[in-house]
Amino acid sequence: MTQAKTVGKYVGGNAGMYDAYTGETTFSAAALFFEDDFVGGGHTAGVPAAGSPVAGYSWVKKIVGAGPPTVAAVSNAIGGQMACTLLANSEKEDAALYMNDNLAFDVTKGLVWEARAALTVLPSAAGAQMVMGISSAWTDGPDNASYYLEFGAKANGNITMRSQDGVTQNEIATGVTLVAGVFHVFKIDATDPTNVGFYIDGIQYNTQGQISFAATGTNAVLQGYASMYKASGTAVGTLTLDNMQIRGNRQ
Repeated sequence: MTQAKTVGKYVGGNAGMYDAYTGETTFSAAALFFEDDFVGGGHTAGVPAAGSPVAGYSWVKKIVGAGPPTVAAVSNAIGGQMACTLLANSEKEDAALYMNDNLAFDVTKGLVWEARAALTVLPSAAGAQMVMGISSAWTDGPDNASYYLEFGAKANGNITMRSQDGVTQNEIATGVTLVAGVFHVFKIDATDPTNVGFYIDGIQYNTQGQISFAATGTNAVLQGYASMYKASGTAVGTLTLDNMQIRGNRQ
């Protein structure tokens, strides 16, 4: 059966098209639009290391740990996929995919972040943590970043809504528990920074005004970010991204 498509308006006023069955945005007329389906040889050639970006390629990887954990394209995945994977070594590990701390997306300008993603291996034990969304510069441990709007999961598939605006830090349960390997569409809608919406498959999981983002100026300018992290121990976990979109206004 063909999945229905619906044309409408985002809260920020940008026309677009989304899949009413999955909640996935399939087109946006936003002035600023970034989208990556992780398709093509540029991805299979390997993600560059943090601090050594490659011209024309949006991402770098931060690898912490001697295992080492990995950030790499999934071979021959339909539609293209990128996986951040922890290994079962007893050590601190971080497998982070981000934009080399080149911060370009202003939360105060109608920003919407969206990704189709799965926990193909659930975080297996205390200390193992997944985050995905937008964040300030990489730091040791996702909870220590100065600013962020993210989905998260710790030691299981229970999804949380995370925010840090320099004043208030939130980590609020959605009540959604992911099944390993099942993809969902995640969206963070900050078109109104005083009322940021967190959606999974088109359903909003936070209440009116529950999460806001008060940072302004350069503190509100962030980057696309995804990571599997553990401070220690032998826990494993894999976050697999099928795509990522970030859109908004220039002014």
